[in-house]
Amino acid sequence: MLVIACSSAKAPGGRHLAEYGGDAGWPRELIEARARVLAQAGADDGRFLPAWQRYTGHFYKHAEPALAEAVASGRVLIISGGYGLVRADEPIAYYNRRLQLADWSPGLLERTLVAEACRVGARSVVGFLATSSDYARLFRRVDWRVSGAQVVLATIEGVQGGAQARVPRALGQAFSASWRQNPGGQPAGLAWEPLT
Repeated sequence: MLVIACSSAKAPGGRHLAEYGGDAGWPRELIEARARVLAQAGADDGRFLPAWQRYTGHFYKHAEPALAEAVASGRVLIISGGYGLVRADEPIAYYNRRLQLADWSPGLLERTLVAEACRVGARSVVGFLATSSDYARLFRRVDWRVSGAQVVLATIEGVQGGAQARVPRALGQAFSASWRQNPGGQPAGLAWEPLT
């Protein structure tokens, strides 16, 4: 399973939710928490796009086209400021909310991450997340032992100046190179932090 962060840059528009059909099957506690957070995030619930197409930040631009291939595998999960956790192909509304861990009940996102790893039968979980972000903090505090998966966090170290653009760009490149099994395409400063 691959875990990535949302981005503040988002594509507008989309289709009505009914056109997508189906329920994502998330636990009720997450659905209720999402409703509370999205109400504060100014979510436009009229139009929806699959999450990986809604987000358009530097990571997403530099992870293509490998990201589209990975999403087709059904094993890409996005940590989201408005949704908590969202499967990459899950339709989401346009919203504006950065991840704030205090928005979510203690342990909720951690339990849900492990449950998702178990649901997809993940033998490995790799997070591509900025090292000092709340996204990485969440990923690190999960008790991954319950999942039985090997877990690694990919981060970028040593970035001086312009980190808000350079780190997501480098993480997108790392994601792409990893998915394509192209070690030569890995960016400078890539670090692998084993968590299990």
